[in-house]
Amino acid sequence: MSSLAGKRVLVTAGGTREPLDAVRFIGNRSSGRMGVALAAEARRRGAHVFLVASNLAVPPPKGVDLAEAPTAADVRREVSEHADADVVLMAAAVSDYRPVAPESTKRSKEDESWRVELEPTVDVLRELGESRTNGQVLVGFAAETGEGGLQRAREKLERKNLNLIVFNDVSREDVGFDAPENEVVILSPGGERRIDKAPKDEIARAILDEVERLL
Repeated sequence: MSSLAGKRVLVTAGGTREPLDAVRFIGNRSSGRMGVALAAEARRRGAHVFLVASNLAVPPPKGVDLAEAPTAADVRREVSEHADADVVLMAAAVSDYRPVAPESTKRSKEDESWRVELEPTVDVLRELGESRTNGQVLVGFAAETGEGGLQRAREKLERKNLNLIVFNDVSREDVGFDAPENEVVILSPGGERRIDKAPKDEIARAILDEVERLL
């Protein structure tokens, strides 16, 4: 029997969209495939899964509880309500910034220029790390670009008090954002495990294998 059986697992998936006006937004290319794969695999292993879904491009798995969370503030609210889960998998690409003053109507294209001031969103992963209880497994994701990405993921693991962080290079077109496959490095305070390019459901199995070792 899986050590996840009967555990409460919180998963975030997708990419948030921060409104600019009534029709436009600041967003990202995340489809939610990785988070949905994690939710499906955790459910298959017998966990009670709560999925926080941000603008998914793929259908959610059956048998999970679902909450829609289109913006970073929505993600924070839903995650806060389930922050006592046994396992938290923060796979969503949550915006780091949002417009200070989004417009309530559609801005006219006839305007010659449009200056938008941005402000940071709340770092939900950092909040979870600061309040993480003994026995809880907290997993973050680091979507990075460039040669220094892996080192930044190592620093994020320690800075945010995580059990695991999953690094992937989103500058590649064949893996990561909006792709059916991924290639990752799973980092923990005890070491690193590289997972070669594979379908995201296989990547999900590898990540949850690591989670189970910590439970």
